[in-house]
Formats: sequence, structure tokens, C-alpha cells
Amino acid sequence: LVLDTKERPFACACGVTFTRRDLLRRHHRLAGHDELCAAQRGSLDTDPGGVSEQVSIRNAAADTGTVHDTSSLAPVPDSHPCAQPHVQHATPETSNLNSHDGILPHEHNHLDLSAQLLDDNFDFDTCLREFTGFLDGVGLPIEWSPFQEDLQPALTEPKENRQQSVSTRAGTPFGSWLPSAPTGNGLADVVYEKTTHRIAPEKRPFQVTEEQRSMLKGTIQCFSHLLDPSFRLPSRHALTRYVTSFFEGFHPHMPFIHLPTWQILDHPTDLMLGIAAVGAQYCFEKKVSEQLFCAGKALLMNSLRIRHERLSSSTRPSTAMAQSQINGNTSDCYAKNTPTIETVRALIVLMAFATWEPQDTLVQESFALQGVLAQVAREVGLTEETNISLQPPTLHNGGSNFDREWRQWAADESIRRTKLIAFTFLHTHSIAYNVYPVLRSNEVNLRLPCSTKEWNAPNAALWDQLRCAQKPQLLFQEALSLLLRNRDDASPLEPIPTPLGNYVLLHGLLQRIHILRDLSVPIMSKTAALPIEEIKKLEHGLRSWTSGWQQAPESSLDPNNENGPIPFTSSALLALAYVRIHLHLGPYRSLESRDPEVVARSLSQCPEVGRSDDIATALLYAVHMLGIPVRLGVDRVARSQAFFWSVRHSIASLDCAVLLSKWLTTVSTTVGQVGLSESEEKILHWVKCIVEEAYATVDFDTPWTNANDMHTPKSLSLGVLQIWTHFFMSNRQWPFINIIGQGLKKYSDMLR
Repeated sequence: LVLDTKERPFACACGVTFTRRDLLRRHHRLAGHDELCAAQRGSLDTDPGGVSEQVSIRNAAADTGTVHDTSSLAPVPDSHPCAQPHVQHATPETSNLNSHDGILPHEHNHLDLSAQLLDDNFDFDTCLREFTGFLDGVGLPIEWSPFQEDLQPALTEPKENRQQSVSTRAGTPFGSWLPSAPTGNGLADVVYEKTTHRIAPEKRPFQVTEEQRSMLKGTIQCFSHLLDPSFRLPSRHALTRYVTSFFEGFHPHMPFIHLPTWQILDHPTDLMLGIAAVGAQYCFEKKVSEQLFCAGKALLMNSLRIRHERLSSSTRPSTAMAQSQINGNTSDCYAKNTPTIETVRALIVLMAFATWEPQDTLVQESFALQGVLAQVAREVGLTEETNISLQPPTLHNGGSNFDREWRQWAADESIRRTKLIAFTFLHTHSIAYNVYPVLRSNEVNLRLPCSTKEWNAPNAALWDQLRCAQKPQLLFQEALSLLLRNRDDASPLEPIPTPLGNYVLLHGLLQRIHILRDLSVPIMSKTAALPIEEIKKLEHGLRSWTSGWQQAPESSLDPNNENGPIPFTSSALLALAYVRIHLHLGPYRSLESRDPEVVARSLSQCPEVGRSDDIATALLYAVHMLGIPVRLGVDRVARSQAFFWSVRHSIASLDCAVLLSKWLTTVSTTVGQVGLSESEEKILHWVKCIVEEAYATVDFDTPWTNANDMHTPKSLSLGVLQIWTHFFMSNRQWPFINIIGQGLKKYSDMLR
């Protein structure tokens, strides 16, 4: 017999006490006191300038068993068995909205290469001088610097001065320290200058109740004749897992759903099945993810077909009546009541699922969905004048007019983001598979997205406070034109675009490179060299973009920061842009084949890379892309990148790997006739240090080159390819990336 003594010995720092430790832990999760609890367990690090607290980023795998009370379900209308009721979603906690750039832990030293120091000691090419901030920012050990012999006195500079240079330097968007790689299923700790007790909306559990699942199941049963007879809607626990994984793994990279006002059953079933399919993909549940994808696609295609037939038969009443009798009123009701913007969202999610799947049949599905998405996006309108809600927002629990205004704004901003992300993902598909852009920049003239804080505001009052402090963003075409016309490399954009806005603009610059390449193909050559004047215009645009990136207060290379991983992803696309200016690799990858042999043969046919000062910037960015996983631990990042590294990073990394490897091969064959320039010597030295570090720490089955022979460019070329091959083949999240690694290995075998 256990007596209840009424004692409550387990206390939280907020003052609440509990009788059991498990109840205290549950309170920490629900109330968002995980960080506060961590602070209680450890002492704070202090320094002369103030207090710095190490904040533990919460584990990405949400505890789906801990949820807010969801008893406030709206009643289900009895007269509409296939309707989808509104469900009150848990409201996030009010957050501390101060953003802080990450700084390197105190035990790491860094190299200060100030402009004055460089001017006094070196006569660099301009791009190398700009790149010194980049070299500092990637967090490489001091011995990796190609300037170590000449700059040892810099190490004696006071630590305070060196630390300040991290936040004030300019030149590239890599001015913030890179984060530590994740360990296991958790995300790494990040050291911030100040405490940030923020509960990101992306971290909330998204529980699917039995009532919600029943409503989804009822809707699906209306279309059972369209689905595979073996299809079964997963349990509510599985759906909770999938929805949570979608919003934690996929959505931060493409944030078009407004989470503070999002509710599961406010959206059509095809979109929910697509979300569940992608979530199951992130959960490594391949069979279920494919079943959900096929079901969502079947419902979506049926909706599009009915809408098309209804529009086509508007002048043929008899045909329309006959079609209505054949399909039944339920299907027609579903198609009529599905907002077109929701169709765009469903197409984005379903196409995203198919685009990175390893089966070539699903890849072909992505090509079919690509055309449909472009067509539907045009139908809903891609200019700011057309960006209005297709239906007024629904108020839950008797919201006020002020709440209505916020929800109306959220609906409009979500529509705008959906269209812009449709544009960027369609172009990502073009980049990956060398498809001519189906949706071009001159068709899109929406206003760039709002700030992350404004977007994530959990209530109308906080949103209004943040909105008053923001200037309206520029239109996409206006901002892109200013970047391309600018000549002084400073950002000409006011206000500075947000991270998502910068990401959209970078796709606009990349698309210009793609289209110019296609227009510049000579009749008798495959190099498709760009005109010099276009190269200068593009590089000015990229430097202007970089300047704006650095000035954006939300930009940080930490993919786990409160503003999401988009700035980190943009850094990879920036490297890709510089590489694409000098190496036309698009037609020589054949990634859509999903056949490593075909990929290898295609890579072996790509153009050679010459030696010139013009290519120095692209080489430096390619070297940086190699340095990131080596610096953080190749296997550590590769096996944890579901939370850290998007597929777009790997697409960009492949181009960087081939460019750098082919340049090293060119150096090895021509260095006897043309000696190395100062810039080339420094790039070679840096590559040598990175490759040596990788060979000292990575468990390669069979090294492709002798570790004692790393001073030759040919050996370094093979070493670069082996590091990237190992990285791609170690990926656990995306089998597609494993295929890239297999193709790169076979390509390397051809070179050896």
C-alpha cells in the first residue's frame, strides 16, 4: 500500500511542483522549458563581455505522445459525410524573437585576415582577397590556411579583436561559423551570444486524432474506386509520425504553410496524403510512402480532370449533365470546393516526393507533374495583382475582427509563398535533370516573402507588432533586375530581402545562367561558353546578392537557427551558380536515368576545365563545399543529414566535385608547360590540407591514392572524388544520393 503524502518534491524553475519526475519531464516538454531545465543542470559560461549560455537545440524527432488537448474539435456536419471539419490546432508558445548569429566555441581559434593585413603582405587577385573572410568563416583549423607561413603574427592579436572580425567581415555569405554536425537523431548544440528560449512552430507535435483520421478515411472512401484495392489509411499514430516528420524535415526548406493558423482538416485530402507520403519517406517507411503518394496523386488527378471537363463543357450543357451523372455528385462537389491554390500545394508536395525517389518510374512521374504544376501555377496567377485569397479565412472559436485580419494576411502570404516555392522547386527540378525551365522568371512578379518572425508570429497581437516594424518587400522582377544592373557589388535592394526572398532571387540568377547556356551553344562545340559581358554581369549580380545576404539580419549558416535552414541551402546554390558559369555540367550527369553506369559515362564526356584567373572564384567555392563535411566529419554529417543537409546540397556538391577534380587533372597535365600562379598554389595547398585531413579521419575501405603522395594534383583529384563518393554513398535518408555516389565511383574508376 502506497500512501499519498501530498508531497511535491520535483520542482521546475518556473515554480510549478510535481509529485513524480515523469510529470515534471512532461511539463518541461509541454511548457517549452527544456532549455530552462538544461540551464539548471549545468553552469553558465561567463566571459568579460557578459554571459554566454549554451542552448541545446531540441531533438528533431518530436515526442508525438505529448500533445496539447485537442478536445475542441468542431462538430462534424451530418449532412456532408465527405466534408472536412476544422480542427483547432495547438497554439505555439509566445517566443523570444531575438535572433543571434552563432559564434565559434571558445576553444576554437580562428585566423584574422583583415583587409589591411592583406594589403600590407600580399598582392592577391580580387576574388582571393574577398575570399579571406570566407576562409575564416568556414571554421577551418589554422593549419589549413594557405597563408600560415606569412601570417603567424596574426595569432598574437588579442582574442577580443579577432572575435569581432567574425561579425564585421564581408565578402561572402559564409561569415558566420558553421554549426556542429548532428549526432545520432539529435541536433547539435549551438553556442549563441545570448539566451534564446524559443519554441519553433516546426518543433510542435502534430498529433492526428482518431476523429481526424475518421474524417480523412470517410473522404477517401468516397473515391475508393480510384485507389488500389489494397490501400489502407495508416493508423492515427502513423499519421501523426508522418505529419510531424513532414513539418520537421521537409517544410523548413519550403515554408509555404502558415503553421500558427494551420489545421489538419482545413485542407483537401490529396494534399494531406501528399504530406503523409513525404513524412513517411522521412521516416524510412518506403512501402507506405509510395502507397500514400499513389493515393494522393489519384485523387489530385481526378480533381483536375473533373475541373477540366467542367470548364470544357461549359458551352455544352448536355455533356456536362451526362458527365455529372457518370461521376456522381460527390466527386463534382469535391473538385468544385477544392481551392486551386491547394492544388498547387498538393502538386508541390507530390512532385517533391517523386523527384528524389530512386525508381526511374517515379522520376518519370515527377516529369509529368512538373508540367501540370507549371500549368496550374499559371492559372492561379503569378503576379501580385492575382495574389488574393480564393476564399475568406475560417474563424475558429469565435475569433475577433483583429484575428480575422491576421488570418486573412496569413492566407494571402501563404498563397504568395506557395507560388514562389512552386517556381523555385520547378527550377530545382530543371537543375537536377537539365530540363529547360518550364516556369520562367519573367512570368513571376510577386512580392518577395515577409520576414521569418512575422511569418511565425503565433498570434494576431504579436503579428501586428512585427508588421508595423517591417517595410513592404520588393517585387521579384524589380529586385532581380536591380541585382543584374548593379555594378558596385553592394546590395542595391531596399529593404534587404528575407532568407526565403534571397533564395527565390538566387534561383532567378541560376535560371538566367541556364537559359544563357542554352542560347549560347555553338554548332560545333559542347562547351556552351558564356559571353564575357554576360559572365561579368552574372558575377556582379552574385556579389550583390551576397552583399544583401550578409546584411539580412536573419541570415545565418546554422541550419538549426530559428529562421530555418534556407540561408544554409542558399550558400550551396551560390557555389553552384559560380560553378555553372564556368562548367556546363547539366547535360553530362544523366541523373534521371538512376543508373550509375549511365551517370559515370555522362560525366566522362563533360568538357575539360581550363586554367585561368577567371575560374578562381568558382574553385574557391568548390573547395569550400568540400571543406564543410570534412570540417564537421564526413560520416557524421552524411548519416545525420535528414535534419541538416538537403538534396539540393548534394546536387550542388556534385558539380563542385567534378569542377575541382577536372581542374586538378588539368593542372597535373599542364604544369610542366605553364607554372602555377600564386592563386593556384594557394588553392592547391588548401585542397591538399583538406584531403589529408579526410584521409586521416575517414574510414575509406580502399584509399584511391597514396596518402604519402598528396602533393601531386593528380592524386588530389582522385582524393577529392573519393571524399565526395564516400559522402554520397553514406547518406541514409535519400537512396537517390547513394546512386550519385555510385556513379561518381564508376567515373573515378575510369580515371584511375
